[in-house]
Order: sequence, then structure tokens, then C-alpha cells
Amino acid sequence: MARATAARRAALRLLGECRRRSARARDLMRASEGLDALEPRDRSLATRLVLGVTRCSGGLDGVIDGHLRRGMRLEPRLRDALRVAAFELLFLSAPAQAAVSQGVELAREASPRAAGLANAVLRRIAEEDRPRLAEARDRLHAAAAPGGRPVDEGSTPDSLAGDISLGCCLPGWLSRELVSSLGASRAAAVALGSLEPSTPCVAGNLVVQGEGPSRLALEAAGLAPEPLPWPAAFRLGRPSALAGSGLVRTSDVLPADLAAQVVAWLACPRGGRLLEVGQGRGTKSLLLQSAARALDVDLRMACVESDPHKSASSARRLGSVGLAGRASCHALDGRTLSGADESLPEGLRGEFRLAFLDAPCSGSGTLRRHPEVAWSLGEEAALRELPKLQLELLGAVARRVEVGGCLVYSTCSELRQEDEDVVAAFLASDVGREFSLAGPLDAPATGVLAPEQLALARSMLTPEGFLRTSRANRLGSPLCDGHFMARLCRLG
Repeated sequence: MARATAARRAALRLLGECRRRSARARDLMRASEGLDALEPRDRSLATRLVLGVTRCSGGLDGVIDGHLRRGMRLEPRLRDALRVAAFELLFLSAPAQAAVSQGVELAREASPRAAGLANAVLRRIAEEDRPRLAEARDRLHAAAAPGGRPVDEGSTPDSLAGDISLGCCLPGWLSRELVSSLGASRAAAVALGSLEPSTPCVAGNLVVQGEGPSRLALEAAGLAPEPLPWPAAFRLGRPSALAGSGLVRTSDVLPADLAAQVVAWLACPRGGRLLEVGQGRGTKSLLLQSAARALDVDLRMACVESDPHKSASSARRLGSVGLAGRASCHALDGRTLSGADESLPEGLRGEFRLAFLDAPCSGSGTLRRHPEVAWSLGEEAALRELPKLQLELLGAVARRVEVGGCLVYSTCSELRQEDEDVVAAFLASDVGREFSLAGPLDAPATGVLAPEQLALARSMLTPEGFLRTSRANRLGSPLCDGHFMARLCRLG
């Protein structure tokens, strides 16, 4: 009797640890000695299984439960094992017999008496669900192809959303909102892209060294960098060596999706004071300073982050590359920026040439990178609570923009309720009436972009005058996450 392979056993252990600790899969994998000990091919498969099962968990449960007796409860570890095998059957094109056999052995390790149940369930998944999901994805590929014509003329938004939910393992409400927000063709492309592995990207930190030295350092570390069509942006051919290279610890390079790099560069003003709200751990702060270095301007930043630990981490990170004198970090709720100057720390008083709000959001544009989002995100939060908070933050931050200055609003969401609708509500408000929509490519950074870099930015523009980075993605090989950006100018 053949045991389950090392890759599948490692995936099962990691998924169990994620469940017990309520931890993010990527965080645990970075620190997993068991994963590091695997051969490269096995490590790659284990990684794909852990992230794929996490991303598709709710849909996989629906498929598995469809073949159980009503009311039957599975031990958590057995469910993990069945999820691994079901994901392999439905999404990795594994030979059915091999996937079922390995799934049975994995289930046996999880629960010795469950082999018969696992065999019956997995065979039915292979015979019934595998072709059903493949047909749904075929219809989505047809809808996402140039021209965006569904396979059958009777296709409707509801049927397309049903195919997204089934074929791409997304909650029904999120599938419907993607279609409503993006239209049939782009919603299909985004949903299919969310099943692909994320692109391992880094940015050279131009505050520390130039683009050429960054590439040489990546090559010397064995990371196989491939230049992307953006300044100092690289895709890594062998990303597993990044953690041990020391390049991230020294901030010589910055792990950042290409979408985040584009947004940060297009948010950079031509020097002066910049207010950044939603700083996180400081990656976009460093990207903004890289853009300022390319523009040869002096950028003075005041950065706001509601999480004190993240704010302190950002301050240390900026200080480590000599930016302590150009950036102050403040731990507070961005909504307090609407208050009087005397109620704020000194660095946040007065007006700014540009305010950059990287708003808290659903993260629906980052499903490849953050697979937990798909099934942990709640409909009420995404469609009502978050837009309310985003609008409040936008109104507070806008009060800090000087006349003639700019306000940049950004999310990593694909949902219209968090993006275009929030901007429209802001522009209709009392404070928003002092602002008008400006083109994302009016940004100073476009003046230093090479033709292919400018072409990439143009490919992300929407007909309404916003930037939506997922528009640059090709079907089957997504280049970047889905970020949204609006550029607003305060009228004189």
C-alpha cells in the first residue's frame, strides 16, 4: 500500500496548523522547516496545494458535502485531507486514478477508518464534479476572451455569476458583485486569474541603490530576476531564495506586487509635503520615496497608520535606510485628521501638496496573494461597512489637501462599491465639491517612464478616468493584483 507523497503530507500538516492557529497560510509557510526540507518539486506542489485549498475552501466543502449523508460531520483533519484531494482533482488536472488513490491514503493518515468513505466521495467528485466544473470554466474562458462573448447566447449575468461561483470556487454574492462591478468579460477574467499562483515580484529600492545594482544583487542571490515593464520592478524566477538572501532585511529590495508599485509611483507628487494614510508596514512609503528619487525631488512625508505595531515597524524600516528625517510615522485613526490642528501631532498639522489614502478594503483584488480573503470576507463588510469607513476617511483626509493640491484614493478591491461609488459619493459631499477628477497619468512620474512602462499604465485606465490595474492582465497569466486608484485635484 503506497503512502501519500511527502508533498501531500506536508500540505495536510500545514492546513491543519492554519486551521488550529487561525493563521495565514503564507505566514506559516515562510517559517515552515518541513516545507523547506522538501525537494524543490515537492515544495512547489505542497505550496500550490496549501494556497489552492485555502483559496477554494468553501467551494470544495460544497462539493464534498454534496456526496455525504445529510447531517454527516467530518473530523476537521479528514476534511482537510478530502479538500486536498478534491482541489487536485478539480484544479490541477491530475490523473483521476492517481489523485483518488493519493487522496485515500491521505484520508487514511487523517483517520484510519475513513479510507472507504474517502474512496467513495473522491470517485464521485472525479466522475461528476470534475466535468461539471471544467464546463463552467470553459464558458468563463469564452466570456473572458477578446470580444467577451459567452458560449451560448442565453447567458445572463446571473448564469455567468453561477459559473464563476462554481468554476472558480467563489461565494455567490462575491461572484455577482464582480459581474456587476466589472462586466461579464472582465469579471470572468478576474475570477479565472484568482485561481493562478501569484507572481513573485520585488521592487529595487532606489533610495538605497539604482535599478542596475538591484538587478545584480538579485542575480547574485540566485533569484533569477526578470525585468517587468516598470522602473526597478522584477519578477523572480526562483523566489524561494529571497528570505535567506538578506536583501529584504536590508530593504535593498521591497517585496511588492506590480500593482502596488504602479499606484505608488503614480501617487508621487513633484516634491513638497505628502500625507500618507493607511501606511501599513511602510512598503508604499519606500516606493513613494523611490519614485521621488527618480524624479529628483525632495519628498517630506507624514504617515498615518491605525495599528501602533505596524506604525512602529514602518518607522524602524524607514529609519534603517536613512529616511527618518524625511518621514514621520503616527499611530492614529485617519478619521481624526478632520479635527483642528491643535488636536493633532505637529507633523500632521497644516496642509499638504498631496494626500495619499491607501484605504482599508475587502482585498478582493488580491485573492491570489491572500487566499484567505475569498471565504473570510463578509458581504455586509464589503458592500456596506467598508464603503462607509472609506468615505469617512476620504472626507477627513481631503481637509488636509492644499488648494491646487491632489488627493489620491487607492484600494486593492475589484468592487465598485468600494471604488467608483465611494469616489462619486465623496465628490457629491460638501468637502468633495472642492475637488475634481484628474487623470491618473497626469502624475509627475509619467515624465520618467519609458515607452513600454507608459503603455502598461495606459492599459490600466478605465473609460471613466480611473486606474484599475487588473485591466493589464492577460488571460491565463495575470501580471499583477487588482488595485484601484482615483486622482482628485482641489480646485482654487
